[in-house]
Amino acid sequence: MMKLGTAQIDITPQPGVELSGFAARVQPSIGVLDKLFAKALFIETEQTKLLWIHCDLIGFDRAIILEFRRWAHEKLGLGTHQVMLSATHTHSGPATIHLRECGEYDSDYVEFLQKSLRRAAEIAMAQSEVVGLTCVEGLLPLAVDRRQTAKPHIDPRIAAIGFRRHDGSFITVLMNYAVHPVALGSTNRDISADIFGEAAKRLSRELLGRPLVLMTNGACGNLNPPAENVSFEQLKSWGRQIADVVQPLLLGGKIDFQPTLKLLNRNLELPLETLDAAGINDFADQALRNPVPLAAWGDKYRRVVAHWRATLLNQIKKNETTQNEAELFGLLLGDVIFLGVNAEVFSEFTEWLREKSRRQVYLVGYANGDIGYLPTRTAYAEGGYEVDVAHLFYGGFRPRAGGLELLAAAAQDLVGEWEK
Repeated sequence: MMKLGTAQIDITPQPGVELSGFAARVQPSIGVLDKLFAKALFIETEQTKLLWIHCDLIGFDRAIILEFRRWAHEKLGLGTHQVMLSATHTHSGPATIHLRECGEYDSDYVEFLQKSLRRAAEIAMAQSEVVGLTCVEGLLPLAVDRRQTAKPHIDPRIAAIGFRRHDGSFITVLMNYAVHPVALGSTNRDISADIFGEAAKRLSRELLGRPLVLMTNGACGNLNPPAENVSFEQLKSWGRQIADVVQPLLLGGKIDFQPTLKLLNRNLELPLETLDAAGINDFADQALRNPVPLAAWGDKYRRVVAHWRATLLNQIKKNETTQNEAELFGLLLGDVIFLGVNAEVFSEFTEWLREKSRRQVYLVGYANGDIGYLPTRTAYAEGGYEVDVAHLFYGGFRPRAGGLELLAAAAQDLVGEWEK
């Protein structure tokens, strides 16, 4: 028997906060297009418990995760392996990760967020009802490979799991689709949940019970919507397309009232391209001669490079070590596997996992933190923003080529434990 408790907390900041995700954006925010929410699920079976809170945010600094898990252990009696925080990755929300010149990290908002996460957890755990699961999958080739290479790759699959009562009504729906929520683009200065906010609202309106809908992101490191800097009406149209694919499938799906829940958790140290002082200076000098980011961001980019250089040289001076720890958070829900990863992974990652599993497998990106982009080996050979530039904004050494493949192998081993 599975029991479910839910909660939804409004986490919309006041206009005037800086928005995270674009170096080209003029700051601060000036309005609100649609609200941001923290949505909590507390799932309990005889074997285990899971607290999953999903937020309309760009991501979580690792310190936010560690603090919340500490609180959840002390106050709720939950272990690290029973708590997952994930984010939609909207680029029109407050700065909750450290991205240089892309919105100043907002400590005041983070304090408010922690209180909101705690309240959501307490509400979700204070109420529960017996549920069954309806698991479906649809296809939508909306996302495009933004890198425009000779061999583009997308993941058109949309997952939807409906948590349902005995009368067939829906309490909650968990959806997953891989695409960057950047439809509003860098010209937008209004707070918004972007495409995923509209998809969640649309599906909730169309299903009996007006369920709470968690619209999670997939392996979207290389995937964008068809265009950026579009109107809010166009954004809503794309969000409706996502919801409309799974709505009839959910209504026609069978309900399993004996679903299982299993959890697995792994941490993995990924190698970095560490440099000595001479190497740092050489990389920074080369970066300042790169015409593409200079044309796109000008002085902001120059400041990013200067900060990156100073930060890493200071680390060497102090003999500080830099870590790049990935966390794999696996959950088997019914016969569907969701795998949370604290990174921006390329879409091929999920395909590799599916080749090794007889179950439906979906990646939940931006889960339990965000260590930055993990491109494929092929992408390293091709170059581009995700490979050559992004780590400068994150302020650390670049992940070594092969890191994504190493993580995929570990993920395949984890998923394989459920195949035995």
